[in-house]
Amino acid sequence: MPVTLSLRTHLGTSTPPWSGLLVLPRGSSATTIVTAPTGFLMRTIEGKKCRTTSGLFDEFAQALSFPEYFGHNWDALEECLADFEWLPAKGYILLISNAHAVLPDDEEEYETLLEVLNDAGEAWSKGQTVDGRSAPFHVVFAVAAQDKSTRHRWELEEFSATEQGKSGRKPLRKRSATSKKKSAKK
Repeated sequence: MPVTLSLRTHLGTSTPPWSGLLVLPRGSSATTIVTAPTGFLMRTIEGKKCRTTSGLFDEFAQALSFPEYFGHNWDALEECLADFEWLPAKGYILLISNAHAVLPDDEEEYETLLEVLNDAGEAWSKGQTVDGRSAPFHVVFAVAAQDKSTRHRWELEEFSATEQGKSGRKPLRKRSATSKKKSAKK
């Protein structure tokens, strides 16, 4: 029988999935369920500010204190997510609150976001960051139970909010060369 990790245990590792879905029970808060291990940096990204790619880039830049040279495009986001020299920590957790509001009208851009986050998690796990350092990097998409159905396809593994383990859902796909070329044009 395979061992399942609790969300908290998983966030402390450098193993995939690097992004996951947390369905919040009614009346609960993501910040009380998702806690960072000692020495980790956790930043909250407000999903309601990420309805468009422009808003998403602005919110990530603000929440993660990106340098002024951040180019507000997918390639620049991917580069900054693999270079946190201005945010030293043992590991990184991005908590996206109200995740149902992230790019709700553009599934293609939403998939690009998932691919960029997956690539960042993989880069951190393999030491392919700017400074060559390995560290855990995870993104938790938190959504209230009543809002989960507003997105037809999350394409994220779902984690349990009860800390008893995680339940398997469709994992992220690896970013294709075609997708990378397409996002480079944006």
